[in-house]
Amino acid sequence: MELKDRLKQARKHADMTQSELAERAGIKQASISEIERGLTRTSGYLVKLATILGVSPLWLSEGVGSMSGGDQSNVVPGPPIVSPARQIDIVGTAQMGPDGHWVGLDDAGGWVETWSRDTDAYALLLRGDSMAPAIRSGWVAVCEPNHRLVPGEYVMVTTTDGQSMVKELLFQNDTGVSLMSINAAYERRTIPWTEIETIHYVGAILGPSKVLGRI
Repeated sequence: MELKDRLKQARKHADMTQSELAERAGIKQASISEIERGLTRTSGYLVKLATILGVSPLWLSEGVGSMSGGDQSNVVPGPPIVSPARQIDIVGTAQMGPDGHWVGLDDAGGWVETWSRDTDAYALLLRGDSMAPAIRSGWVAVCEPNHRLVPGEYVMVTTTDGQSMVKELLFQNDTGVSLMSINAAYERRTIPWTEIETIHYVGAILGPSKVLGRI
């Protein structure tokens, strides 16, 4: 059973329409429709959808275990995660809009603690509304430069003219990347590789309460 089929099944189980689910999740109905039509195979808000629908997030995202998350699964649990969370410094501010720049903070920029295998991981404080309501101003993005880019998930892009933005990666090809903001007020944007200085995978989005130190 594919993701599109699992989401349909979970939504039917919860007796919800696409519109009702999208409204409760704070996203567009089109995003739900794209998943159920098989146009999107992954999403940064599957955990939220699973919680709203009352199903197992692991079952919804990966098809592992039972829909309810009960004892029906025949999957053997792996070893517990014992590695401690890492301190990842907040090195700058990213304006979540088409014309913003991110600039370095002083030594009191703060940090977050989270799990990341990327030794070059860094964090950015996000400002602006182009990704609202999925990402709000004041939240923090943990970027992983060495992680592969994943269509349907978030990336941090800095262009050669100094613009910096967090967007959803729609696709990449030989000529460039196509990016989209969740906020409908901002249009889809295609950027050629020649105009991209850096593009890094966003491994986590953390709320303001996770920030340690002073911003």
